[in-house]
Amino acid sequence: MSVSKRLPALLALFAMSLPVLPATAAEATPSRQIEVQASASIDVLPDRATLNAVLVEATPLVEMGSKRDGDDTTQAREKLEKRSTAVIKALNSMGIDNDHLHAGNLSVYNEQQLQDNNQTAPLKERVVIERNLDIDINDLTTLPGVIDALFANGIDRLEGIRYDVSDREAVEDKALKKALARAHQKAELMADALSVTLGSVDRIQETRSPVLRPMMMASARTEQADSATYTPGTISVDAGVMVNWSLNTSASGERP
Repeated sequence: MSVSKRLPALLALFAMSLPVLPATAAEATPSRQIEVQASASIDVLPDRATLNAVLVEATPLVEMGSKRDGDDTTQAREKLEKRSTAVIKALNSMGIDNDHLHAGNLSVYNEQQLQDNNQTAPLKERVVIERNLDIDINDLTTLPGVIDALFANGIDRLEGIRYDVSDREAVEDKALKKALARAHQKAELMADALSVTLGSVDRIQETRSPVLRPMMMASARTEQADSATYTPGTISVDAGVMVNWSLNTSASGERP
């Protein structure tokens, strides 16, 4: 037999003698995992508050379109400034320093009114000047007294109370840890039901970032209202996570 005829036969015999190789990594059995989502919520009591007080002054009403006295607007603004100063001094005397007081800019706008609810009579108008004053309270036990002092010193209305906590990060971290603990608990429960054990954590993802949102309490209290008890209740903080664990595949990892 010639060399050219013997070569194909030799190659065929050589191929048959090669060992069978294992499957490639892409064809290997995929790793076993368990994916768990969990959420948690915690309630905390606020330990601080911010009050929003409003002072208002206005010029006399005049018929719409008639000439105004420019001095009226100046006098209203000056009166409002004096009242604002008096309120701030009163709060200072209660131990609230200027670092915890935030006076906003003056807000000026025209206000129109009917004359004795007469739809056919010419409208009347005036200039209204407002100033907002935010007061930070770090001791909630002083809150009722501060509110009483605000009205005693001439504020026109209290827009609302914003409750918050001093250490937000600590509260948000606590909610996140609780969500992770719940995820681990669920994973252990499922692994136990399947008679396997958990391996290492492969992936962690937040599905809901823990954010503490301050609670707003509207207040309709006016100067003539009785002193009220202000109970803020609790603030809720929610967190959510998704965690992937590998499952032990060794014989020791399987439960009997």
